[in-house]
Amino acid sequence: MEYIKPPILFALLTLAAILVFLARYALALSDGASLSVETAPGLRFAGTRYPMERKDRLPVLLITLVYALTAFFQLGDRQAPQGVYDFASGESVTIQIVGSPVYTTSIRYFSGLGTGSYNIEVSSDGESWSTLWQRKEDPNDKDKVTGYYFANADGYSPSYALTQNYNQLYKWIDIEVENPQNVQYLRITGKADKENLQLTRLCLLGQTGKVIPFNWGMADGSPLPEGLDRVFSADNIPEKSTWHNSTYFDEIYHARTAKEHIDGIYPYEVTHPPMGKLILGLGIRLFGMTPFGWRFMGTLLGVLMLPMLYVFLKNMFGKTVVAACGTILFATDFMHLTQTRIATIDTYAVFFILGMYFFMYRYLTLPQRASFRKGALPLFLSGLMWGLGAAGKWTVFYAGIGLAAVYFIGLYQRLRDWPVEEEPERGARNVWLVQTLLFSVLCFVILPFAIYCAAYIPYAQALEVELFAPSNQSGFSLLFQNVLGKLTFRGEGSFNAQYIPQDNLLNIVAGNQWYMFNYHNGVTQSHPYSSWWFQWIVNARPILYYMDNDVPGVTTRFAAFANPVLCWTGLVAILISATHSFRCKWAKGTFLGGLGVTSALLIYKIQQTPNGVFDPELAPEVLAQNGLILAFCLLLYLGLCAVLLRHFSGSYDSRAAFLLVGYLAQLAPWMLVGRTTFEYHYFPSLLFLVFAVCYLFHGLAEWDLTGLSVGLYALFYPVLTGLTIPTWYEPLVKWIESWPF
Repeated sequence: MEYIKPPILFALLTLAAILVFLARYALALSDGASLSVETAPGLRFAGTRYPMERKDRLPVLLITLVYALTAFFQLGDRQAPQGVYDFASGESVTIQIVGSPVYTTSIRYFSGLGTGSYNIEVSSDGESWSTLWQRKEDPNDKDKVTGYYFANADGYSPSYALTQNYNQLYKWIDIEVENPQNVQYLRITGKADKENLQLTRLCLLGQTGKVIPFNWGMADGSPLPEGLDRVFSADNIPEKSTWHNSTYFDEIYHARTAKEHIDGIYPYEVTHPPMGKLILGLGIRLFGMTPFGWRFMGTLLGVLMLPMLYVFLKNMFGKTVVAACGTILFATDFMHLTQTRIATIDTYAVFFILGMYFFMYRYLTLPQRASFRKGALPLFLSGLMWGLGAAGKWTVFYAGIGLAAVYFIGLYQRLRDWPVEEEPERGARNVWLVQTLLFSVLCFVILPFAIYCAAYIPYAQALEVELFAPSNQSGFSLLFQNVLGKLTFRGEGSFNAQYIPQDNLLNIVAGNQWYMFNYHNGVTQSHPYSSWWFQWIVNARPILYYMDNDVPGVTTRFAAFANPVLCWTGLVAILISATHSFRCKWAKGTFLGGLGVTSALLIYKIQQTPNGVFDPELAPEVLAQNGLILAFCLLLYLGLCAVLLRHFSGSYDSRAAFLLVGYLAQLAPWMLVGRTTFEYHYFPSLLFLVFAVCYLFHGLAEWDLTGLSVGLYALFYPVLTGLTIPTWYEPLVKWIESWPF
């Protein structure tokens, strides 16, 4: 009993509740209960959409409003330093403090755009100057800064000890000096890496650690340079740097890039297409370059996912209770909350993935003989969502594969069921087919390509390049040659790619695709919170975004991972959906068995890398032990599939096939990816877990499972949003040793 601790009990109780739900579903299925899934004869989408009703208005409104309150609660500070002074010219700025000298023990600063460093000099009399220096005395890392001190710099080059690195932008940084100084004069000289080096705020701290306000003027009595007047202001200075007032995790890239687009500067982060950062920038335009501003749009779209999802679920399953419970499941999912509150681009990808499948489903479920005109709008909106999503993140292309699959399945069904006994019917079918195919090319090829290229206009403007300037070389032709050449390159050394000129919009687009292709192929370095796809599906390795343990007895931290109710129930629900996606039992078994064996082989292959569990450098007995564990897991999976085929397999249904295709389109590509990956890459797949769980809801247990999800949401809310908790709370949320709480 010494090993049975509260965290284990929470996990076991959650699994028990999920098993009870699945058992009740199996009994209902065997007894022929009326399920929310009313299967149609044959695999058919047409005519299976259920409409929204008046009684749906209240639940969708309440769910959205309640979630919005939890999502926007303490999203981030609404005030941050806005004025900047650019030190990129390299000229020194010397100020004189009016009145008594300021006894300075620390420096706190907040930077704007641009990277580089500053040479900080102080004096008590304007004649003898001391320069800020870095101390580097770590025997294991000669570049690690272990302290800061002031010393006379006569005879030495400027130290440029105050850094403004890419991971320090829009973040409060404290520098504590070993030998405090009386500061009457302060001189700052910048050294920019490129064209910008913006300093937003610099403050002097006293012995108590508090900011010391002071009046000042230029040391030579000259007028204040434009923008410098607010740099030394003591207004809106936080007591410490936290996620409330500073960037964290990948916000250091995406929030910065959004501001660069607004200011017409060529962006630092070009590893993803620009659309996500352009949308992120709308919040900055509304609320300024503040934490609330750069997080606003992601949180808003996270809220707006809910009404769209509700309508989607109601259209698919026809029951208000199922739509409400499914929407609550997603609203109370941990990753949905945490990931939409951070200023990164994954939220926009998921929003557009949801939108493109939603409108595609509305198209597929039109009546069998619906005219081309009736299908044009949902097709167009689906293509629009696909284009906007793909222009923000490449993972949306994975969703595009699934979208194309269900589109062609639906097209085949319509052609199969179209009555063609008479010649006029065959003619009408052919006309409809030609119109639909041509319009689909417009919606899913031409329109997305135009959106994708248009998203790069800020790049061209920053480079002062004419959008449609003639070029002697085709960027996309060179891109094709480079990609094909690298994929087929077998020589020694590195592949020598052709340079793509950046002389018009299309060439800029092509050049960035080549850069992204190489970048993502090269992201292989280890990370303490990286994880593989087979860890995502069981919630084994969350990614920790923030941690602050400075105050004894309390902690502040939050991570991205799925609600166990959705993650664990959804995984089984996906497998059950697979049994409903095929007609014959042998096909069901072949698919499930092939999926398990293929997954096991892929796990074995990717874990043969250094530090993997099948690293050839490991001892033979360790390799044998790990092989037995993998084989046991495969046998356990196959046993589960046998149970599902015996007790959960029912009529095959287009809705099950739809959500299965959507899920696998998002997950399967990651099985083949060798780059470093993280739990948040599973975010789009969670959408389809919601649909899979709703597929099982049948009026007996949906509120039980949904209530459990809400309870866990409340329990974990502090470690999803960064609320400070006492350390005794940690065991309540650290159910698994690999969870970072």
